[in-house]
Amino acid sequence: MLRRSLIALLLPVPALAFPERAVTIIVPFAAGGSTDIAARLIAERLSALTGGRFVVENRTGAGGAIGSEAVKRAPADGHTLLMASASSHGANPAVFRDLSYDAVADFSAIALTGVTPLALAVAPQGPKDVAGLRANLADGRGSYGSAGVGSITHLAGELFLARTALRAEHIPYRGGAPALEALARGEVSFAIDTLAGLNALAETGRIRLIALGTSQRAATLPDLPTLQEQGVAPFDLSTWNVLLAPRGTPQERVATLAAQVQTVLAETGLAQRLAGLGVAVPEPMGPGMTAAFIAAEVQKFRSIAEGAGLRLERP
Repeated sequence: MLRRSLIALLLPVPALAFPERAVTIIVPFAAGGSTDIAARLIAERLSALTGGRFVVENRTGAGGAIGSEAVKRAPADGHTLLMASASSHGANPAVFRDLSYDAVADFSAIALTGVTPLALAVAPQGPKDVAGLRANLADGRGSYGSAGVGSITHLAGELFLARTALRAEHIPYRGGAPALEALARGEVSFAIDTLAGLNALAETGRIRLIALGTSQRAATLPDLPTLQEQGVAPFDLSTWNVLLAPRGTPQERVATLAAQVQTVLAETGLAQRLAGLGVAVPEPMGPGMTAAFIAAEVQKFRSIAEGAGLRLERP
């Protein structure tokens, strides 16, 4: 009841028929990932709610930049949307100087749809806590793996080193899965990745989880302490998804979409399905709050990139 009341206060539904035709939600990543699955779950429920047709289209490449640019250039009528992520609209703007879109100015924010915490892990024979990892890295000969140069996992590793005043070699891999396989084999000293992805390996004993990367513990793993609790502060990083429309989409249409999205996110069944992906449904945010959230996240990642001297051209 409280959630429904918040939605009613934040997102009043205008008297506007929508959609008029099929709505395409572009996912700028490959099918099968958490962003893609979440988009399809939301699209399915939006179709049922509105009686319209919401479909998902994958346009991959350049860490989400190709799909993002496609939506930037789409007609601003609400019928082409983007399921953006912390990669496309957080890390990319922070790292790449030649990005073809502005993560904030080129889009109309609709809603924050999900948040996934990051976590720190080591090999199964590695240290049991952050203090042990710091001791192992003290000689400067350690390393950490990431999903690639400029990725969120790269920036997270750099933030950890900055907060601990340690040095370690960055080993970029072609995606998160190869980086975690290298960690399981003990080829790198640590990695920071999504809690869901790491926990699946930790449950089988292939890696060891030692800290959560958010400011508060996760309800799903209440015994896992945060980095901040272990003296690495401030440290509060998550991945996330936001639904966006092209800049210039009429405010009434954005408000209609936002109300529709919050209605389906309030469904218990959807929240449970997303939780199975390691994605938590956030408290309702109106379009203005969502835009402010994205801007703050871009600045957070930019500060990390600047501290690490990362300013790159897109490959």
